[in-house]
Parts: sequence; structure tokens; C-alpha cells
Amino acid sequence: MEHEDDLDIATTLRSEIAVLQFTRDRLQNELEEMKNAMALRDQRCLELKVEADQLREQAARQNSTISSLRKRICDLEERERNLIISQTRHESTIEAAQKDLRYNEEKNLELESKIRRLEFEVNSNEQKKETLKMQFQDFVRRLSIALGADFADYAHVSLELLIQKASELIQETARLKNQVLSMRETINSMELDIKTSRENFERCLAEKESFQRQCSAQNFEIDKLRQEKESAEIEHRVMEREMNELRNRFALSSRNLDNASENIVQHENLICKMRDEIKAKDERMQRLSADHKHSLETLAILLSNPSRYVDSLEASIKERIHEILNENNEKTSELERLRDKLNSESQQLSRQALLYEQATAKIRCLEDEKNRFEVLLRKADADINAYDLSREALSRDKSIMMNFLDRLAKALNLEEISNDVGVDLQTETLLLRAEQLARLENEKLADKVTFNYLIKIVNQSCFLLCTMLNLSIFSILNGVVSNL
Repeated sequence: MEHEDDLDIATTLRSEIAVLQFTRDRLQNELEEMKNAMALRDQRCLELKVEADQLREQAARQNSTISSLRKRICDLEERERNLIISQTRHESTIEAAQKDLRYNEEKNLELESKIRRLEFEVNSNEQKKETLKMQFQDFVRRLSIALGADFADYAHVSLELLIQKASELIQETARLKNQVLSMRETINSMELDIKTSRENFERCLAEKESFQRQCSAQNFEIDKLRQEKESAEIEHRVMEREMNELRNRFALSSRNLDNASENIVQHENLICKMRDEIKAKDERMQRLSADHKHSLETLAILLSNPSRYVDSLEASIKERIHEILNENNEKTSELERLRDKLNSESQQLSRQALLYEQATAKIRCLEDEKNRFEVLLRKADADINAYDLSREALSRDKSIMMNFLDRLAKALNLEEISNDVGVDLQTETLLLRAEQLARLENEKLADKVTFNYLIKIVNQSCFLLCTMLNLSIFSILNGVVSNL
């Protein structure tokens, strides 16, 4: 009967164990499914955050590049205006153009030096920022590794999670310290028990040795009494066999009962543990759902702007991300257009610079020609002054000659003729009159000496007049040739 009761208890326990295993497997499957769903949601949230950060960084980079390109275009347009103004000023006045050119060159050099200095400062600041960022990320990664945190992406680890993990680790270390202290106390108690058991064991060994000695002493008596005890031993063996069978049955039933009770206790503990784990998983699921909702709300807030509000829904967030991607594409196209415009403006500026260089070369050539013409002009002025001086000398000589001819005409009784004719005809008339007088003097030998004197004077005056006229004509021709 006791054996059948044990079998009934074992079957009922096995059935309950099977039911509990089935429930445990079902709960484990549900837990794994929930874990997979939460992992997928976490992965999607991380991907959305990464995409939003990338889009924000790309938009910031593009805005910075667009603003820098606009500034460069404005600077280039301003430089082009300055070059055009300087070119017009150079065409108007050479000195003002040279001053403006020097001023513009100095200003451009100062601006370029400032731009290079600012670019160097910006690059150094960016490098410092990148190094600080890398150091911070390395610090966060090392801290998370030291704390034993399992993060998929160390770049997006928040300080709150690390602080929470650190507080959890501190609590865990305090709990472990308490456990260690309790374990030390138990170990100390166990060491004391071991010492006592060792002493007892040594005492038992001593007793065993004494007992063995007594047994060796009593073996002789036992050998004597062995024959007497053979019959009793046979009966005793039969009784022992029966007792052993009964003991084995009892031990087997007690062992089965102990195993069943232990299994029941283990399964009850496992069920309680699984219930606690399920409660913890439910709480974690609720917390993760709240975190997911909070992350969606933060994403919606980050993606929202004054002109567009984004709801904390996945569809609206995806739609906003697509809009940001479209805006990014538009900004990239605008950036390409601005780059093309910058290239065209740079080409136009290079052409303007080439024209400006040509104009400066032309201005230098004109300055050289002006200097050459100024030299020729000064030379012509000197020739004109010399010509004026020679003309004044000739006019004085001419007045002297005219006075002489007037006096000679008066002397020769040619006043009426000399007033009507010019200088050349007057000299011819004087020569004719002289020839006439010569003929008359030939007739009148008394006046021969005076006639010869008058002829000499007339010849000398004509020679002087001819030489002076030739010199004046030669000087005028030389002045004209030098001016040409």
C-alpha cells in the first residue's frame, strides 16, 4: 500500500511538473517574443535618432557652407566693384588709380591675412572640438565598459543612463559587500565547525585504533566463538537479508519522496522566480514603452520648427524626415548652383583682373609715351624759344637794314618808290638805281669814288640779308622736323 501511495504521489508530482514545465516554456516563449519586439523597437528608435542627428548635422554643414559661399560671393562682388571703380578711376586719372590700387591691394592683403588667420583659428577650434569630442566619447565608452553597460552605439550614450548604471552598480556592490560579510561569517562558522569536526574525527580515529586493538585482542575469542555463532549467523543473515530488503524499499520510497519534495520546492521557487521575472519584464516593458513614447516625443520636438509642428507618431516623424531629406536635396542643389555661380564669378573676376592688368600695362605705355612727348615738348619749347630769339634778332637786323635802305633810298632819291614796294623789290630797285648811278658816274668821272663805295655797301647789305633769311628758314625747318 505504501508503495502504491508513493507511485500515486510520484505520478501526480510528475503531472504537476509537466504542467509547470509547459507553463514555463510558454512564458519563456512569450518573454523571448517580447524581448525581440522591444529589441526591434529600440533598434528602430536608435536608427531614427541616428538619421535625425545625421540630417541635422548635414543641414548645419550645408547651411554653414552656403553662408560661407554667400559671404565669399559678396566679398568677390565687392572686390569686383572695387576693381571696376578703380579701373574707371584709372581711366579718368592715373594718379588716383594708382593710389586706389595700392589701397585696394593693401586692403585685400589685410583681408586675406585676416581670413587666413580666422580660417586657421576656425580649423584649430574645430580640431580642438573634435579632440574633446573624441576624448569625451572615449571617456564615456571606457566608463560604460567599466560599468559593464551593453550599448549598441557609444556615440549616443546619455549621461543619465551612465549615472543610473553607476548607482545600480553602487547598490549592487553594497549588496555584494553585505553578502560577502554574511558569507565571511558563515565561512568563519563553517571553519569552526570544520575544526570541531576535525577534532571529532581525530578522536574517532583514536577510538578506532583503540577499538581495532581491542578487536585484535578479541579476535581470538571471536574465532573460538565463530563455530558457535555459525548457526546464529545463518539465521542472522536471513534476518539481515529481509531487513535489508525492507530497508532498501524504505530508502527507495523515502528517496523518491525526498526527490519529489525537492523537485516541488525547486519548481515552486522557479515559479516564484519566473513570476518575479515576468513582473520585472512587465515593468521593464512599461518603462521601455514610456521611454519609446518619450523618445518619439523628443524626436518630434527636435524635428518640429515654428512653421511646422510634428506629432509624436512614427508616421509623422518619418514624413518629417522625408521632408528634411527633400530640403537637404534642395539645399545640395542650391549649393551646387552657388558653386557654379562662384566659379563663373571667379572666372569673371579673373577676366576683370586680366583686363585690369592690360589696362595697367596700357597706362604704363601711355605714361612712357607721355614722358617721351613731354621730353619732345620741352625740346620743341627750347627750339621755339631759340627761334623767337633768332626772329627777334632778325627783326632787329631787318629794322636796321630797313633804316639803312630808307636812308639809302633818300640818298638815292627813291623815297616814293620805297614806300610802295617791298623789301626784295626795294633791294632790286636800289640795285637798278645803283647801276643807273654807275652809268651816270661813268659819265661823270668826278663822282667815281662815291659810286664804288655805295656799290660795296649795297652788296654787303644784300649778302647779310640773304644769309639772315637762310638762317631763319633753316631754323624754322629744324623746329618743324624736331616737332614731327
